Amino acid sequence: MLNRPKRDPALIRKIKEWAYECFPISKEATVSVMELQCHEPDCAPLETVIAVIEQKGKTRQWKFHKQIPDVTRKDLELASL
Repeated sequence: MLNRPKRDPALIRKIKEWAYECFPISKEATVSVMELQCHEPDCAPLETVIAVIEQKGKTRQWKFHKQIPDVTRKDLELASL
């Protein structure tokens, strides 16, 4: 397990807001922002995953090969194209 600091809840809320603004999801969807260890070759040790669960059970996710503090609105905008 990596020894890393606790994440800033305000920053996670901001990323969730960006997700609602940038991705084609409903306002009723649940958005989760997680920082996980990446086990893929040539991947950064930690990645940020945004998971979206719609009311009808449809689940989608976006991965960013960077830690939560390094994720920007521009990252989400580019991922939504």
